[in-house]
Amino acid sequence: MSQITPVVCAVLIDKDGKCLLNSRPEGKVYAGWWEFPGGKMEAGETIKETIEREMWEELGMVIKEVAPWVTLTHVYAHATVRLHFVRAWHWEGAPRAREKQQFGFFSIDQWPTPVLDASKPIAKWLSLPVHWLRLEGENPEWEKLKERHFDGIMLGERYAKDIDRIKEVLAQTGFKECWVSARADSSVQQKADGVYARGDELSAVAHSRIAVEVSDDDWSAVDKAGALFALAPSSVQVGSSAWQRLFENNPVPLYATNVRLSSDRFLRPHGANGWIETI
Repeated sequence: MSQITPVVCAVLIDKDGKCLLNSRPEGKVYAGWWEFPGGKMEAGETIKETIEREMWEELGMVIKEVAPWVTLTHVYAHATVRLHFVRAWHWEGAPRAREKQQFGFFSIDQWPTPVLDASKPIAKWLSLPVHWLRLEGENPEWEKLKERHFDGIMLGERYAKDIDRIKEVLAQTGFKECWVSARADSSVQQKADGVYARGDELSAVAHSRIAVEVSDDDWSAVDKAGALFALAPSSVQVGSSAWQRLFENNPVPLYATNVRLSSDRFLRPHGANGWIETI
């Protein structure tokens, strides 16, 4: 493999959920193509220092805090890059075209084109649910659940066979995706929006959209499965050293598990894409 160039890219998300994209300036490779702002790490820099410098140099913005999110390796014709994507919600200053580039905050369905290949997966990740409700225990209180709001549902083996009924019962909650366990029958899996699995259950998956529980900091099963996102082990606490190790090489967004929160504000600084509440 050719030399790998470390790069940091920022996914800035405004109060309307739109994210900042800018075009590559004239004189650079892929001039005019759109990407997330950022640039190469300089010797001795941390990820945070790199994105703070790049955002000021490119757009005149002061980033107040950043959170790890996803790390990808992408091979272009001219270079192989290791892209550290970080997310930020707080900054000072409106963006300015300090390199004569175009820029703007765009909703996911209105991204400008063409977009660099390495940035394309971000759209599907930004579209994922933030708060999942996973049903595994006995006798959930359906009437109480109908009064709650969550973005996604995960159905354990005992509930997966009733996917049609449960989707109807919980329709008023506003959920946008319903996934089932890999232990569900293949015909049931096909009715779902995706399938979640442990590493040893992947052979039972009968769906193209997969989420995998990562084992410690070993991402090989997640990578091999082409997973859309990953579930943290239930034994790993958010913010712990074990949690931090998970973000050294994660190729997809990671969710905290077995937690109950009212919003993702606590999770954001720690890099979690959201949380999975199990009942």
